[in-house]
Amino acid sequence: MGELFAAFGVDWKLLIAQGVNFLIVFGGLTFFLYKPLMHVLAEREAVLKKGLDDAREASEARAVIEQEKTGILTSAQKEAGAVVERAVNEAKNQRTDILKTAQERAEGVLSEARTQAEELKRAALAESEKEMVKVAILAAEKILKEKIA
Repeated sequence: MGELFAAFGVDWKLLIAQGVNFLIVFGGLTFFLYKPLMHVLAEREAVLKKGLDDAREASEARAVIEQEKTGILTSAQKEAGAVVERAVNEAKNQRTDILKTAQERAEGVLSEARTQAEELKRAALAESEKEMVKVAILAAEKILKEKIA
């Protein structure tokens, strides 16, 4: 076998030295490059995993907040509807009260106007009776004057 290696120009001492050099370089690269690189990659993976977990938590929190928002909006809409309904009912009641008061005032004014009209009618009748009495007296005087004269 030694002859075969010699035929190809392989030197055992050089091959062993190159093997030792390879192991030293491999050990140095592993210790100084590979392990620190793996440590950095592990840290980055942890940071990315934490970022993904935070994003997932934020998404879940957003969903919860959306549900709360929907509930609050629904509650506010129901409350607003109730307030509007109460306001409409109060407005109807006030309208009824105002109409009732206006009708009572109108009836009072109408009653007062009728009373005044009756008084004016009586006064006019009394005045007319006085005038008729005067006319009758004047007519009687005229007739008496004509009969006497």
